[in-house]
Amino acid sequence: MNNAKVARVLSLLVLVAISSCPRHARAGHAVDHCLIDKKKVMRDCWHNIEKNFGDPFPSHGSLCCDTIRDSKDIHFVCDRFTAHELTVISLSKFATVTHKCGNGLHTHTHCAGYRVPIITLPPPPPEGA
Repeated sequence: MNNAKVARVLSLLVLVAISSCPRHARAGHAVDHCLIDKKKVMRDCWHNIEKNFGDPFPSHGSLCCDTIRDSKDIHFVCDRFTAHELTVISLSKFATVTHKCGNGLHTHTHCAGYRVPIITLPPPPPEGA
């Protein structure tokens, strides 16, 4: 491949990388709000999205749910999961958590290669239980 082709491919890759996050995440001092939101999700929701032991049903008032609801665009959090993180978290649990917390991933969209299914949450427990 000659230098001109390499330069065009690199330019295209840079353009794709820049456009993968919404404009508000790129504005001002190159702060990546998508990455910041992803780090908060990993910190606050770890016990809910961990692959082997996570409980995908946090209480609505939990720190995890607050973080999910406060995310500027929960879909872009998916784009920021690293290869290593994808080996230790469950994307199906992440999708369930987003719905449980009220900021659900859209059905039939892709989250880091995971196709989000229709998510039906279990009914709340009866009062007094």
